[in-house]
Amino acid sequence: MANRLSIGLFALIAFVTLAASRAAEPSTLSATAAAAAPDDLLKQDFKSQLPRVAPTEPGDVWKDFTVAPGFKLEQVACEPLVNSPVAMEWDENGRLFVCEMRGYSENRDDSLSRVSMLEDLDNDGKYDKSTVFVDKLLWPTAVFCYDGGVFIGDAPDVRYYKDTDGDGRADVVKNVFTGFGTSNVQGLLNCFRWGLDNRIHLATSSIGGMIQRADPTRAKFWPVDDKDRAAHHAADFKDSKPVNVRGRDIAFNPRTFEFVLTSGASQHGMCFDDWGHKFVSSNSNHIQQVMYEDRYIARNPYLSAPDARAMIAADGPQAEVFRTSPVEPWRVIRTQLRVSGAVKGSVEGGGRAAGYFTGAGGVTIYRGDAWPKEWHGIAIVGDVGSNLVHRKRLERNPASPLEFIARRIDEKSEFVSSKDLWFRPCQYANGPDGTLHILDMYREVIEHPASIPPMIKEHLDLTAGKDRGRLYRILPDGYKHRPCPKLASATTAELVQLLEHPNSWHRETAARLLYQRQDGNSHALLEVLAANSKSPLGRMHAIYALDGMPASIAFTTMLREETLLHAVDDQHPQVRKHAIALSAHRLSDKFIARLAAHADDSDMEVRYTLAFQLGGVFEIGRYTHVRAEHRAEFNEQTARNDSQAAVALEEIITRDPGDRWIQLAVQSSLGLGAGRVLKDLLVNANFTKQAAARQFLEKLASQVALQSELHSSVVENTLATLDALPQSEAAVALYVTRGLTQGLKKPNGEMSRLAKEGKLAKMQSIVDSMLAKSTATAVDEKAATKARLAAIDTLGMGKFADLRPTLTKLIDNRQPTEVQLAALATLGKFTDAATVDVVLKAWPGLSPQVREPALEVLFARPERVAKLLDAVEAGTFRAGDIPPARVQALTRGSQSDSQKARVAKLLGSQMLGRRADVI
Repeated sequence: MANRLSIGLFALIAFVTLAASRAAEPSTLSATAAAAAPDDLLKQDFKSQLPRVAPTEPGDVWKDFTVAPGFKLEQVACEPLVNSPVAMEWDENGRLFVCEMRGYSENRDDSLSRVSMLEDLDNDGKYDKSTVFVDKLLWPTAVFCYDGGVFIGDAPDVRYYKDTDGDGRADVVKNVFTGFGTSNVQGLLNCFRWGLDNRIHLATSSIGGMIQRADPTRAKFWPVDDKDRAAHHAADFKDSKPVNVRGRDIAFNPRTFEFVLTSGASQHGMCFDDWGHKFVSSNSNHIQQVMYEDRYIARNPYLSAPDARAMIAADGPQAEVFRTSPVEPWRVIRTQLRVSGAVKGSVEGGGRAAGYFTGAGGVTIYRGDAWPKEWHGIAIVGDVGSNLVHRKRLERNPASPLEFIARRIDEKSEFVSSKDLWFRPCQYANGPDGTLHILDMYREVIEHPASIPPMIKEHLDLTAGKDRGRLYRILPDGYKHRPCPKLASATTAELVQLLEHPNSWHRETAARLLYQRQDGNSHALLEVLAANSKSPLGRMHAIYALDGMPASIAFTTMLREETLLHAVDDQHPQVRKHAIALSAHRLSDKFIARLAAHADDSDMEVRYTLAFQLGGVFEIGRYTHVRAEHRAEFNEQTARNDSQAAVALEEIITRDPGDRWIQLAVQSSLGLGAGRVLKDLLVNANFTKQAAARQFLEKLASQVALQSELHSSVVENTLATLDALPQSEAAVALYVTRGLTQGLKKPNGEMSRLAKEGKLAKMQSIVDSMLAKSTATAVDEKAATKARLAAIDTLGMGKFADLRPTLTKLIDNRQPTEVQLAALATLGKFTDAATVDVVLKAWPGLSPQVREPALEVLFARPERVAKLLDAVEAGTFRAGDIPPARVQALTRGSQSDSQKARVAKLLGSQMLGRRADVI
């Protein structure tokens, strides 16, 4: 009875808190339900508290919408023309292809979904005709028009469909990829986007897959109505090796289907801005910036890189939203069930059922020319669960100028919101008319079926809305419609001029058509545009278009070195940046010298891009096919190029030593050459006097130590440089020594060999001195807290047996909390099993704030867990002090059967004990 009463009381408190936190949220639960115990809640019939919500007819929706001042919403299509729209793309003549995911969310295998083609027959911006382009699809989530056909992403496949007889329906199809994951209806591949690099980029979402590419020379078109799809599939992918794309996006060549892995892999939503910056979104992390491409990091196995996705929302990833719709009763009930513990699931938002991003998606940068200029470049993100469209302004982050920071524009309101619970804005697109279009899936329920408890789900209809759907466009006040041009008939010269159009749809469509046509006559026109266009965007697009045109010599393009060198010195930094990015395969001696000259470029993004590209310089000198008679000359030129690249990287890091992205870019290029750069920077007094510079030197020294497996002389040269440093550079020597020590301790490090050869004497002397000073500072209660914390961190370089008394003292409950936490962090770095004894001795006096990090130490290694269980069995540690989540973790995964049995025996009744403690 006590247990049930305690849980009921907890549930009641949580529910009252929930109701008070958002007065606008309706409470559909009775006080009896709120106070019920979990077992009672599981038996309760919620039907009376889950009334069905009726849809609003297309012509009546306007009473429900709220739109920010200066804008208005216009409906451009609705049912029956379109149903359950989730993705769309215009072809060059303005025909709109829409993925209709009618099988969402549990009817995939019924093949209800399709792609429809919408046409605006009278050019007024509203669609009058709909033709089913291809039907009997599973879960189509991405579409892209190319060369008279359409790529469709319908996991696990990407196929290319074409209408060859002009009736508006696809009659032939070709395999492109297979293997994308299908296990999560909200984690499917999505967002086909045309990239500056003449590739189609797509987001693989949260489940990725093991994908295979069809051989375009063998994969042939076959009739859409051919029932023997399995045979075509088996033949087209017969010799294709699967590639794991989990955690990566891909970009593919639409002509050859060749693809590369790219950074990203967020859940739903991926886009580029005008200059190629990539943004992604996920359910509860609504806007992120992709900071680098993984291929640069992959070339340096000694580099530990941060996640490529940076969270850039000023108000946090799961930011507050201001819905005008009531909260669905089922959401309120589900939150109460989760809070009470009746059902599993995360309790988000502090126990609130809504009011924050839970279903974010479709991040899109507005890149049109119809809105006032002040709105160009803003970020649009929807929340399907809250029936709203959110907008943010992107600014450079002062703390790290390479990152944007996204700030809310609308105070206590949203760009677009609706009282209609069926309004589900899931994706957006910049249109031919310069406006922003919204895809409204229009569904009664948007949620992963597995996230809805059975006792709620039985009263909902997850299919409601499969025959409904709306498309809108957001217009500025005073807007006059501009009909879509028919670019299929445009001349090559006209397409080249469109590369400088202010509307992104015109530029990207022209770029795509130029790539499709492969017209050699465009060469001269593009070179003129690259050199003389008044539009920086036009000049940038011109060099990419040239790069996509093949020249007569194999493996080359029409982008001449002279044209690219001219762009490298362009007056606009973004043009310079992209010219440098295109230089990766053109690293001639002349080019290397010109690139190196930009190490002091006034723009940080240019320097950042250059830092990544310079890694290629170290690689080109490793070719083995140079003939013997030319080897000496080649080696001499390689040495000069390496020297130029090293000096340039040194200059780049010297200018911004504290920026984590600059540090990453420089280190990524030093898979080779790290030792030389470290040596040069060590003797640069102006550089080493900066605290941020010394921290970078520590990272680089650790990398150098790891590289010693390939080049043992690198570490020895670094040690010699340390020996020669004057006493005034003792602080620098400490950082470098710490980095070397960390690297050399790794399994592939060479500490033991160097120690035997007596080459670590100076370094060991520095370490001993540093540890002595750090130990004294760490225990000095009169020292500044910041100094004590830094000293405690340094203790990790010592031996546990020597430092055990000090660390025991530092985690005592008489120490400040931050000191205890730092000591636990250092304690966790040691592999000695005796670290458990230190933690267990201090445990009774530890506060709740310190106990959780202490548990991290205890559970970090299997041998520590074994000792902890010994203590539980001996009665010296209370089983009730181990949280249920920790107990559950010990009974799952790779734990041995014997340990699982031991956990069950010692901790099986622990849950009841904790509930009794609560009451």
